Amino acid sequence: MKTPTGDPAAAAWPALRPHLSSFDPDAFVRPVDRFVWEPLPVPHPGPAGARPLAGMRMLLVGESAALVAGVARELGARGALVVRSDPDTPLSADGWDGIVDLNVTGLTYELGDTDWRPALTRTTEAIHAAYPRWSEEARFGRHVYLALTHLGGLSGHGESRVPQPLGGIWAGFAKCLPRELPAAGVVVVDLDRADAVAIADAVEREYVRPAHFEVGYRDGVRHVLAGRPAPACPPGQRPPGPADTVLITGGARGVGFAAARSFAETFGCRVVVTGRGERPEAGEATSLDDEAFALWRRRRMARARTPGELTELRQEIRRADEARTVLGNLERAAADRLRIDYLRCDCTDAEQVESVFAALGDGPQYVVHNAGIDEPARFDRKSAESVVRTVDVKVTGFAQLVRAVLARPERRAALRLLSNVGSLAGRMGGMVGQIDYAAGNEALARLGFWARDNLGLPVQTLCWPTWERLGVIANYSAAVRYVSTLDPGEGARRWAEEIASGHTGETVFLGRIGAVLAPGQLRGFGMLTGHPDLPRLHALDHHLGEVEEYALFRSLRTRWTLDAGVHPCLTDLRIEGTPAVPVGVVLEHLVAAGDWVVPEGWPLLHLREVHRFTVRLAGLRLTGGRLILHRRAEGVRRDGAWHVDVTVCDPAGEHVAGATLVYGPEPATLPAGPPGTRPVPGEDAGPDAGWLDWAGVVFREERPEPDDAGAFALGPVTPADLWTAPFPPAHTVSPAAVEALVREADRSCARDTLGTLTIGRLLLSPGAQQVDLLRAGAAPGEWWGARAGRQVFLAEGVALTG
Repeated sequence: MKTPTGDPAAAAWPALRPHLSSFDPDAFVRPVDRFVWEPLPVPHPGPAGARPLAGMRMLLVGESAALVAGVARELGARGALVVRSDPDTPLSADGWDGIVDLNVTGLTYELGDTDWRPALTRTTEAIHAAYPRWSEEARFGRHVYLALTHLGGLSGHGESRVPQPLGGIWAGFAKCLPRELPAAGVVVVDLDRADAVAIADAVEREYVRPAHFEVGYRDGVRHVLAGRPAPACPPGQRPPGPADTVLITGGARGVGFAAARSFAETFGCRVVVTGRGERPEAGEATSLDDEAFALWRRRRMARARTPGELTELRQEIRRADEARTVLGNLERAAADRLRIDYLRCDCTDAEQVESVFAALGDGPQYVVHNAGIDEPARFDRKSAESVVRTVDVKVTGFAQLVRAVLARPERRAALRLLSNVGSLAGRMGGMVGQIDYAAGNEALARLGFWARDNLGLPVQTLCWPTWERLGVIANYSAAVRYVSTLDPGEGARRWAEEIASGHTGETVFLGRIGAVLAPGQLRGFGMLTGHPDLPRLHALDHHLGEVEEYALFRSLRTRWTLDAGVHPCLTDLRIEGTPAVPVGVVLEHLVAAGDWVVPEGWPLLHLREVHRFTVRLAGLRLTGGRLILHRRAEGVRRDGAWHVDVTVCDPAGEHVAGATLVYGPEPATLPAGPPGTRPVPGEDAGPDAGWLDWAGVVFREERPEPDDAGAFALGPVTPADLWTAPFPPAHTVSPAAVEALVREADRSCARDTLGTLTIGRLLLSPGAQQVDLLRAGAAPGEWWGARAGRQVFLAEGVALTG
């Protein structure tokens, strides 16, 4: 039989399940699409019981001691066991399994308030206390972090004003937690009322089984945030021109300076960039090119004799490199006759900010708040002081800029736009080590809503992905596993368009979704529309089911419920007159488990083989119209390859199916055509000889004559033929070929019971599958073959035993 080995089109066939990657790992840059988020009414999926909080041990954290006390009473009346932590009550590390974080809810925001600092310190200490236990816990949702915000009930969106914008700190904080605590249940709940009864009601509905990442209640109606594509806004009536000045905080390097050059080139305007130090001067290191600087760095590092000296030298070299970059940027801009100037300014320092505004006269006309800090480290390794410092640059920096604008009427009259530089980390959750960075960026977007609606200022927030080799992202190789990068040229062009439009609100630029996903984070993509990765994300969610346990890099346990008649694939097969799940569907469910159980570091892997796939046919029946499958997958490295052992049981614990998935860095290749082939249909096989019955709607009975190679063709079964879903999940192994083999095995294997089907080995290659089916007494070298579309299915022997 001819295999794809000799097929010239084989090189164009896609690889099989290359572990969730949506882009070439050697080229991370991808175009981005423009999205906006908006609240949509979505009812809760269902109650969690009459008294869902009964016996729940929770830590209640908040900066308003009165509100914490009131909420504690209400939650206690609902059966919760509450431990308090507020300004009047120190933190206790024992006696609680989950956290309800009221943060600054209940406090009225005034521009420049600093109440968030002790509140964030208290949250950080609580997570530090929980981190050792929560990071080791595999039971999904055993521990819960619920952040309660008071942004108006629609997460800051909508027409009404934002009461407490600093709740955005905790929204960004929460959405990034699953990166480091992947089995924890996490949800952000936003309310339009900050009273104890409303808060306790929301906790009772959302705490036990969080269904969405961000939930809001406005006038009693439950909402979630949904992202949708949005075209670029047209230019405003007065885009920047040569007479205008653009002030960019932290704009002397990286993304900020890319924007500065773009604005100066596009609009001919003056751009003033700032940094925390004085303008660098030419010196020993700052005037060196890259090669000479690398040599200087090596020589400096060689001087270190103690760990302390090594730390000091690294800091010295980092400062020298930053100064060299700033000086080079400014010199190249001057050589290109661009109007870009530099001023010293720490944006969190009111005096320095006022000094910069005073130097710019009645301007600037445009202010871009770009300054930021990213110091990646796991959260349990960060001090509360460093967490507050990271958020401070965004939150306090914004407040100081707004204060400077409002200080003089002529400045307020001159301002046409204040553009905040946010991040995908805040909107959708960042990477490991970015919890504080995400918190600061999400707060910035909510502060933008507040300043627009309460102060009448024109404020926009642009949420960016990682720019290719630019910006404050310290760990580029890790960042690109999460999302594709943005070409700096495209980013600069899009930024100029946003500035020229003068629009207010929040805009998100999103590229392709990378390989690093935790099961809980799929909830963050559930309400996203119009994105090219939605088929892949929905396919992951389809076969994931309800997660019961998840240990990163180790194991996954899920519960999958199938109801008769819901999907076409559940209407075709009957076993002893009862609707049943097709074998190919069960095989795909086993294969999909490997998408979540991956080696540490998320290497790009291909599914190469499936070993000893077994399925007990009686276990596939939808008894009473429903089948519940409990799946467990465990990863281990054996014989130099990554293996995932998958088992599926029924609720009573009886075995239904199992297999071992074998992965490798390259797709498998098929051997040359096997000798001694013969067609699958046996000469003595009769149409009604077996125990199984197919209706033929999805899996049509096709028994054509074999070709010269001993194979016969099957009509393909598409994902839409199997599943009723907006994005039907693609399959790895041809379900038409699987069912053809099961059909022929059922007819030709005499037995007294339904029995168990065993496939000894599947060798998988792009566009093709080879299957060794072991049957007692089968002649060696005797093959069965089928072709479904471009997929080839080979079988050696069959084992279907009673």
